[in-house]
Amino acid sequence: MYYDVCIIGGGIIGSLVARQLSKYDLKIAVLEKNVDLSMEATGANSGIVHAGYDAKPGSLKAKFNVEGSKLMEDLCKDLDVKFKKAGSFVIAFNKEEEDILESLYQNGLKNHVEGLSIVDGDFVIEKEPYINKEVTKALYAKNAGIVSPYKLNFAAMDNAILNGITLLRETKVVSIEKEDDLFKVGVEVTGHICSKSLVDPINEEDRKDIRAKIIINAAGVYSDDISKMIGDDSFTIIPRRGEYILFDKTEGHKVTSVIFQTPTPLGKGVLVTATVDGNYMIGPDATVITEKDDKCTNQENLDFVYDTAQKSFTGLNMKKSITVFAGIRATPNTGDFIIEHSKIDKNFINLAGIESPGLTAAPAIALYVEDMVKSLVELKEKDSYIMKLEPKKAFNEMTNEEKSQVCQDDGACRKVICRCEIVTEKEIVASIYAPCGARTVDGVKKRTRAGMGRCQGSFCAPQVMRILSEHTGIDINEISKANEKSCLLGRYSRD
Repeated sequence: MYYDVCIIGGGIIGSLVARQLSKYDLKIAVLEKNVDLSMEATGANSGIVHAGYDAKPGSLKAKFNVEGSKLMEDLCKDLDVKFKKAGSFVIAFNKEEEDILESLYQNGLKNHVEGLSIVDGDFVIEKEPYINKEVTKALYAKNAGIVSPYKLNFAAMDNAILNGITLLRETKVVSIEKEDDLFKVGVEVTGHICSKSLVDPINEEDRKDIRAKIIINAAGVYSDDISKMIGDDSFTIIPRRGEYILFDKTEGHKVTSVIFQTPTPLGKGVLVTATVDGNYMIGPDATVITEKDDKCTNQENLDFVYDTAQKSFTGLNMKKSITVFAGIRATPNTGDFIIEHSKIDKNFINLAGIESPGLTAAPAIALYVEDMVKSLVELKEKDSYIMKLEPKKAFNEMTNEEKSQVCQDDGACRKVICRCEIVTEKEIVASIYAPCGARTVDGVKKRTRAGMGRCQGSFCAPQVMRILSEHTGIDINEISKANEKSCLLGRYSRD
């Protein structure tokens, strides 16, 4: 199958690039090795829209962080994704740390960050009553925000698919060769969940004999491996694992912003942050690992996260923690984002080493890549395309009158499947039939929050499995948590 553009990787970078290019008369495919999006770095990060005061002036990180931060709120409105301008603090407890604040502040001015100020401890305590009362000063970035990274990922891909791009899930790139001015892309099928689904099953012809004029490498922690397939070994990705602890919504009132300690050579350090959904979480640590798939958590690292967070935040109650998780960051050996035409072939574009603040930078990177593609081929806008999604109000955010009305209109709204998060059967079904629809229990969870609450799916998971089976046609014994190897039922289940 011929494509004008093949994007390798369906994370936040790949999905926003796909959306941006989908308004043009191009045949585009996104190749994603997992059964779903947001199963790598995008699905396991802090969800913070960084202000941009810490990146080195003149770096790509600084440029795209500041530009992306300004774009994020409008992007989220267009894609119907929650965004909150929560503000952030970098807190100090002594003169040495106060000097670091001043350095960050001056750095922020050089990066043209707006809304920065150094405030005293009383200002911080008034904003965040559970902060360590020994705080002396803080760098306050009032324009910093929070967003759901995985919902933004899904929404961007939904938008791209509505504009005609092809998403090939469970499709891993294993080789790239150049033949007759086209890239020949060899792939391996990593699972069959999407093929078995009766809802938008994979068309096998779409991933046979893939040839592309332009390749965009947005493969995250694997981007160096993909680049080496064309003989470009100009950079290396160092995988770093970061572990987090998430707390119940009953604790969410304790923090309303993002609280950083002064940074270390390993990064921004352990933070305490509110989420757009009303929880809060702490983390991450930074552990260099050898296996790029190693997302395991361990007690020693989680203890470090907890002990470190306690230094800045006095409201921690581990009895109210509801889950832990880990994400892998793609740290480049170059010290900066890699956003460039490969020196081996200009039609191969590397978007690599997009670690923090990659989520914030993503909207600006997508616009930049649009211009990069324009330098390679003539782009013609389609006669008709959309860049906005229709807003939809979650059932748990409706007024009683609105709930009463939708329940009268549709009986599926009267069936609350997830009691913790108040998610209805109608919402779960809608998540399956979305353009980039859920095919697994975790896929439903990230799209609807069914299973995100205090019980972590203990009660609703069987019902979610039933609904998935009924609508996808996949046997209930083959319904998976996250991928084909994580089947939830180990043996036959009675009807």
